[in-house]
Amino acid sequence: MDAMPNSSMPDSSPQFDLMCVGFGAAQLATAIANRESRKPSRMLFVEQKPAFSWGSGSHLARTRMESPFMYDLATLRNPRTAFSYVNYLLARNRLIEFANSDRLNPLREEFEDYMKWCAEHFKGEVRYGSEVVDVAPETEGVAVTGWKVAVKDNTGRTYVVRARNIAAPSPSRPTGSASQSLPTVDFLAGQRIISMDDYAARRNELRGANEPRLNVSIVGSGGKTVEILDDLLSCSRLGNITVVTEEEALAPLTILDHTQPPQPQLCSIWSKSPNCQRASVTEASELVQMLYMRAYEKQVQTKGEFRLRVIIGQDAAAACSRSDFIIRDTTTSPLSNMAYFQRVDKLILGCRPKGESMEEVQFKRGAVTEGCGLWLVSSGSEDGRALAKDVALTAGEIVRKVSSGVRPPTDEAGVVQARI
Repeated sequence: MDAMPNSSMPDSSPQFDLMCVGFGAAQLATAIANRESRKPSRMLFVEQKPAFSWGSGSHLARTRMESPFMYDLATLRNPRTAFSYVNYLLARNRLIEFANSDRLNPLREEFEDYMKWCAEHFKGEVRYGSEVVDVAPETEGVAVTGWKVAVKDNTGRTYVVRARNIAAPSPSRPTGSASQSLPTVDFLAGQRIISMDDYAARRNELRGANEPRLNVSIVGSGGKTVEILDDLLSCSRLGNITVVTEEEALAPLTILDHTQPPQPQLCSIWSKSPNCQRASVTEASELVQMLYMRAYEKQVQTKGEFRLRVIIGQDAAAACSRSDFIIRDTTTSPLSNMAYFQRVDKLILGCRPKGESMEEVQFKRGAVTEGCGLWLVSSGSEDGRALAKDVALTAGEIVRKVSSGVRPPTDEAGVVQARI
């Protein structure tokens, strides 16, 4: 179905200064920056989900953010903002308790609640349960002056809104090669697959007093893999734990592998061999050192019967063949989720990075007028444990450009002088 009508736009179609596709952390930061600006613009947010959420939602209770609380949605842009994490704690009557915890990194669960608290202030500007299905340029003469956006709501009805600017999520990038050899695992042999997204809901299946003990494998890379490994090592009832990963930060744990003779990693500076390039446990991060100690304690308590085995970048099928459960990263990473921009492709020259969380789309010469733009924004890791450190600043930059956008002057012949 051609979602965008070929006829001209009716005058009653809503006109917005900025329309944001999605309502995640980056878009929420944009809404906050707009409300706090001296000249707020008219904005619309279209979100496919029925309510605000961030990340997969499958985090464990003690998971913490990777950044300190100051890297919230607004503080770096405006230290006096009413939408700071500190003000959220004050509203929840937990400010003193958080200060007494002596931890700068908030709990992941609490930080998501902070963003939901912020999102409650913008319910009137968000259309939940709606999806952008098409974007078409709106022209005056030879240059684009705005965008016609087709939106489908949760009833299946499609309508069109007009916007001078659009901010869309950055296309997903591959986050590492998920193991392609797992499908060769013999499911009839008893192995059962658990998605990392489902682990939090199914973890109790593994933690019971099973005899014989359950052997568990983890296949994946990234923060979620480390998080699940940390949780599995905290359970004394499990058997062998195998990790197949491309996460080089876990390389120091390979010394625990019983299939290879352990080599001492503490050696004299006078006799250090030139090929001693393996990562050392003592030089690893605090998290990896803690994982090492828990794995070592497991080895001591079971008198070497059950261990942790870490394999960096090898065949997952062979490594997981004796496991009762396999926890794997089943997330897909499409190169692009922006099929609705097909009509705009012919106008685009490329993208210019503007910090960690934003790219500004560059158009061909004379294609787009001043005050008409397109940005690609992201908010950080997809597992919801990190927020881009400049998300508040880039949101402010988008708001400034949108609010300062003016209609271009025309020459005597009526030709629009387009931006170069």
